[in-house]
Amino acid sequence: MSQKLFRENLDKTLAWLGIIASIVLVGVIAFTVGRLVFILVGVLTLLSCLLWLGIREHAGSVLDARETGNNRLFTALLVLFLALYTLSIIALHLRASLYERPPGYFILTALMAGVVALEILLPHHRKAAWILPQIVLLGVSVAWSQILLYPGILGSDPWWHNMFASYILDFHAIPGDYWYTYMPLFHLEVAGTTLLTGLDYRLAAMLSVSLAQLVVFPLAAYLIAKALFGDERIGLLAGLVLITANQQIGMSTASIPNAFAAIFMVLVLVLLFKVKCTNPTRARYLTYFFLAAIILTHTVTAACMAVVLFLTWGACRLYDLVQDAARRAYPVTLGMASVFLAAVLGWWYFVSGHIAVLFDLIRQGFTRDYFVSNPAVVDAYPRLVPVSEQVFNNIGMFLFFTLSLIGILYLVARRERNGFAFAAVGLVLLALGFFPLVTGLSFIEHRWWYFAQILLCIPLAVSLLLVGGLSRARTRVGVVVFAAGISLLVFAMILSPAANNDTHIFSENSAVRTGFTASEMRAIGTVDAVRTGPVWADRYVQVLNYVNFNPGFILPGDDMLIEGTYRSYGADAVLTRECIRDRPIFCYDGMFRLAHDPERTLDGEGYDRVYASGSASLFVLDES
Repeated sequence: MSQKLFRENLDKTLAWLGIIASIVLVGVIAFTVGRLVFILVGVLTLLSCLLWLGIREHAGSVLDARETGNNRLFTALLVLFLALYTLSIIALHLRASLYERPPGYFILTALMAGVVALEILLPHHRKAAWILPQIVLLGVSVAWSQILLYPGILGSDPWWHNMFASYILDFHAIPGDYWYTYMPLFHLEVAGTTLLTGLDYRLAAMLSVSLAQLVVFPLAAYLIAKALFGDERIGLLAGLVLITANQQIGMSTASIPNAFAAIFMVLVLVLLFKVKCTNPTRARYLTYFFLAAIILTHTVTAACMAVVLFLTWGACRLYDLVQDAARRAYPVTLGMASVFLAAVLGWWYFVSGHIAVLFDLIRQGFTRDYFVSNPAVVDAYPRLVPVSEQVFNNIGMFLFFTLSLIGILYLVARRERNGFAFAAVGLVLLALGFFPLVTGLSFIEHRWWYFAQILLCIPLAVSLLLVGGLSRARTRVGVVVFAAGISLLVFAMILSPAANNDTHIFSENSAVRTGFTASEMRAIGTVDAVRTGPVWADRYVQVLNYVNFNPGFILPGDDMLIEGTYRSYGADAVLTRECIRDRPIFCYDGMFRLAHDPERTLDGEGYDRVYASGSASLFVLDES
């Protein structure tokens, strides 16, 4: 009897454990990290667990509630979405600043998300066929409005990948002696698109990798949710919150191999949780094909996929043991997980050489210093950012993760094995992303936040429907409140620095622009033409070395910029950009805000301004 009671109340037990863990987390962070914004994670986790305990008795009836409304209202909302979308394009076209999207654009985008959320709640015989394209259009708008804002490439890593893909196009071969020499699928994809369309790297990546993410991710979330719940509302809402999640937007804006490999990972999840139920033979062959593609694309995604496979099998096995359930075929077999892990390690050891990196990480205990090497002044800078700004930067992502706990507990309470396994995998990936905050170790945590959002969008959709359903059951005003809540969540997500490269109206002290204006590009080209040696500049400018014939063109002047002195470092020529004078800059592996005016300091130290374009200036040391 006690075992039966335990199985029936497993979600309740986990909720109480979550409450205890959140209290401990708050205490540990308060005495170690000491940053209020991370303490907020523990507080939100505590509130989510308490909220589940309050609604768990009514959860099933809330999700089973019938949709109300009519096709005419659905059509009106569809027209409203298209009108808001048109207005957002007009707002972009009429923007006051050439390289910043106007605040009105973000408001319109958030409103569009609220309109789509309302559509999801209404009945319609072809709901998915109408709503999924709207979700894709929303994702295209948020990501591509940034890509097309600048004439060059956004981000840091994409400049290196541009160099690699350009080599393939120029020499008709994959270059040797690089980490991606034996993982070239991303670069072959972009290079192939360039050959077919004649577009440059930026647009080729946008129309291949970025577009694939924006189409595949919401569709995959919809299919998996339908397989787990049989409820298209959950799938459509999951697609909506995923396409507007900050890490997803960041990855679809600055497309890199990690993001391309994630597409294959999502397709594997669809095959395992959806197609395997109807066509196991086809699903098995396609799964191995996509698993091989992951190995040939990116190491971190391959490691994540191995974790997902083993966790899925382990969670299914644990479920059968705890629930004393009849043994049925698992989405993932132990053999499949083992074969994939062996293939990954074999490829890294015998072919690509990445096993050496793994051994180094293990030998150094996954220390943060392996990935990040900052002086104390740079590490201290995030603490100087106003707390209100830190909260805004992270509140969207924190709510995404902590609210998804309600959906995870609901999946446990349903006592359905595949749903339990899916929730367990998402929770572990989330833990891997936040574990470094407490331990001081590092697993490239922002990549794991990206993976966690892909899996947790479905539990989050469940959570939003559960919490929103309680108010909708009482009054029609609750429907509007639900849509407003979705709009506010999306607003916080799309304006966070991880998703927003240009308009930092709420993040003036904690966001860096990763892109060159046309004026800066011309200025740097001129400097390259007249220079007689290396030029010192802020660290982001160093990305141009990847596309310059002389890799020593730009030298990062981190120390001189921090200290506000240049002559003592022997800098012969210094390039300053106007934007670094009044906003944060990349410095070492972090960010920093200058306490001096570089141009005045250089002038005072005997440097002559030999070139000025308004956006950039070149100073040369006067030796006379």
